[in-house]
Amino acid sequence: MKIKVLDGDSLSVTSGMIRAVVDGEEFVFEPFEVEQALIITTDLGPFEDDMCLVIRIDSETAIFIMFEHPCYESFLFDELPTIISIDYEQIIKASQCTENAVFPIYKRTAIPD
Repeated sequence: MKIKVLDGDSLSVTSGMIRAVVDGEEFVFEPFEVEQALIITTDLGPFEDDMCLVIRIDSETAIFIMFEHPCYESFLFDELPTIISIDYEQIIKASQCTENAVFPIYKRTAIPD
């Protein structure tokens, strides 16, 4: 399932959980469920959204939020780091990139019992 956070939707960390509200439907995930977090860049800027944060829960479920969304920056910089360790160097590289590329900012190292 692709959960696309668009205008009017929200993405936040609430009570230590990732919470996406999309079209009035709520999706909630525990931090340990996150397999990977990525920033994807494209060569479409500056007139198109050219950077996207992807929170991959499993092989079938991922949350997508574009850079231009009002929740993007606060979620990425203020909220997400409170529940998982993110790689800020990769975020810096992504923000400087003008090509099609993928920047992993988090990968789960072990599956909890």
